[in-house]
Formats: sequence, structure tokens, C-alpha cells
Amino acid sequence: ELSEGSRTNYKVALLSDPQMYPGAFERVIERINTRDDVSFILLSGDLSESGLKAEIEWTCKALSKSIKPIIPVVGNHDALSFGKEIWLDVFGPYDYSFTYQNSKFIAYNDNKYEFENVPDRDWLAAEAAIGVTETREYTFAVSHAPPWQEDLSLSQYLKDLGFDHTLHGHEHRFNYWQLTDVMLPHYVVSFVKEDEYGILTVSDSGLVLENCKGTSCEV
Repeated sequence: ELSEGSRTNYKVALLSDPQMYPGAFERVIERINTRDDVSFILLSGDLSESGLKAEIEWTCKALSKSIKPIIPVVGNHDALSFGKEIWLDVFGPYDYSFTYQNSKFIAYNDNKYEFENVPDRDWLAAEAAIGVTETREYTFAVSHAPPWQEDLSLSQYLKDLGFDHTLHGHEHRFNYWQLTDVMLPHYVVSFVKEDEYGILTVSDSGLVLENCKGTSCEV
């Protein structure tokens, strides 16, 4: 569990798809290192291109440059070749959650190419449930890809479980959408190759998402 004392206002950097671009990834990490207002980094998958050990080593070298915690979620490219085993050995479970400043971040595997029966909806339901003594401000879903076109019911399912917002990568471009009959926001961050990343601000007044390129960010 991440902890740095009680805060009502904090920022999270959102990065995705470093795969073939460890140099660009390292430059974005160094840029975020200069931001004292960012508490940690969420990395939305595709840390490798082919699931090879050498690719993960390149990515880990860039990861080591960060002075902030980096929390990755598995992507579809990460499960190719020996990627499944490497991921479990280096990064840990495919599905996990953590709590930060009264918000819960629930990261899940949605790689329908390399896994069956994902995401694990029963696990999502158990993680989203709020305990009797728990005080929770927001519930975030984090995955590599937004709900797939053939599984858009996932958006409704997450909404029904009480998720407030979802965070993704995969598409290599910024995107923000919600189904009009569901109204659960899905934010997609661009990939680091173009020196692009997102910033999520959580405060008493709500949530703000910024698309950033270099040092320039816009809501």
C-alpha cells in the first residue's frame, strides 16, 4: 500500500506502451521525475514487444531511472513468447489492487489474445466491494485496453460494481469516451514514443485528466 501521509489533492502520471521505445520511455520518466506534484506512475501495459527477456531488461533499465513508484499492468504484447512467465517473475500477479489516499486502484488483465476468460469478473466484483469499515473516495479500474468492441458489456458491469473511472493504453493515441447509456468514463493515454503521457489529478473538487506532450499539458 502506497502511503505518504493524508492528502486531499494529488496527481498520478499515466504512461503506456513503451515496448520498442526504451529511450523515449526513459526520457518521459526523467521528465516526470522533475514534477514534485506527481505521487506515482501507472504504466498501462505493453512493456515489451515480443515478450522477450531482453526487451523486459531494456524496459527495467528505464524503470530504474524513476524516483517515483511505477505500477505496471500487463498488456497483450507482454504475454507473447515467454512473456507470461517473465511477467509473473519480474512484476507479479496479472490482477491486483492497491489503496492510496482513500481511493482504490484495481488493475486487471484484459488480454483476450493470450488468455481465456479475462477479465476475471468475479475477482473484479470482490475487489470493488467496499468493506463495512472502509472509507473510499474513488474506485479506479486500470487495464491495458479499454473494453473491447465485442465486450462493451464490461463498461456496464464496471459501472454497476461502483467504479468511478477507468484508465487504459493500447491505442497509441489519446482518447476519452463513455457509452451514453452507461456513463462510465474511459480514459486512454497515448504512447511514450511521442513524448506523450497523461496526468490524473484527484482533489476535493473532483477528477481532472490532462493530455501532455513534453512539458505542455491540456485538459
